Amino acid sequence: MATAVCLVQTKIRFMAKTKWIIGPGTLTIYPKRNLRIIGIIFFVLFAAFIFFLSRSMQGYSTGFTFGYYGVLLLIPLMLIFAAETKVVFDGSSRILYKKIGFLPTGSIPFDDIASIEPYEILGSGFNYKLFRKSNRHGRGLLVSAGYSKATNANLIAYQQEVLPKIDELVFANAPVIYKQAIYDFKFFREEGGVYLLRDNKIGSFIIGLIFIGATVAILFSPDFLANEGSIQKILLTYFPAAIGFALLFAATSNIRFDKSQRMIIRSTFAGRVVKEYPFDDLIRFQVIRKTTNLIYSGTEVRAEIFLPAKNKTTILNLKSFIGTKKIERFLDEANTILGRI
Repeated sequence: MATAVCLVQTKIRFMAKTKWIIGPGTLTIYPKRNLRIIGIIFFVLFAAFIFFLSRSMQGYSTGFTFGYYGVLLLIPLMLIFAAETKVVFDGSSRILYKKIGFLPTGSIPFDDIASIEPYEILGSGFNYKLFRKSNRHGRGLLVSAGYSKATNANLIAYQQEVLPKIDELVFANAPVIYKQAIYDFKFFREEGGVYLLRDNKIGSFIIGLIFIGATVAILFSPDFLANEGSIQKILLTYFPAAIGFALLFAATSNIRFDKSQRMIIRSTFAGRVVKEYPFDDLIRFQVIRKTTNLIYSGTEVRAEIFLPAKNKTTILNLKSFIGTKKIERFLDEANTILGRI
């Protein structure tokens, strides 16, 4: 066995979390191998549960009993099967293959791979994901297990061995594609060197007025909440107004990029409150993927801006997207205005 490993120059790393096999022209990653232990533990627990359950299900038919037991055991077996998920980087064909065990589940050409980046997991840690050029800010493809600490030994080995191998296979011979300046803007409206960020806020304005109107109607109808307690009455009366004013605040704000002054200008309440940020103080754009109860609820693009007077940073929300395929175009337009492209 040692001779075979030496002949193919293959290195196999078996550690606590992510598993991988490095060959001369291939890289195979098992990002979910830790599910195997979880699946085995659940299988033993479910088997013990079935053993004790079988002693109290004597009156049921054999078909029903075995079907019920089969459904119970299917859960841990699915976990064990999912643990065999693997991502194969084939350098000879320049194609990434996704498989679960021996079953192929998709492929990605190397030329469509944009990057491999750490991705935050619900604020409790991070993993590494692969992102495609065709959907640079989408869900991404999992290429590592999750880590809670940067000092994890498996993570350090992954960064030292796997990431350089991906660079060698995918990016070393990839052609360099330079960004092109944008002249036909879709997300900004240009007026004399000032670029106004397009954002349809009519709906927010109307809904805000409706909520404020609901509070006004309640105040003019004192008997409407006569049977409610004082706390409930205050909440039911003024909470709609609070929501309404928040919506009006959002609906009457706008963001402009002034190229002549090199300023990002945010105005609210129809221009009564204005804040200006120099282009040079913009640190980066943040693309934040939001989830509600583990369900995708949109993606926000934010600007992280340094405030020299306060020696700290602030976040300026620029635009929300339901999908992700137009985000790269938006960033290209913004970077064109900033003079970064």
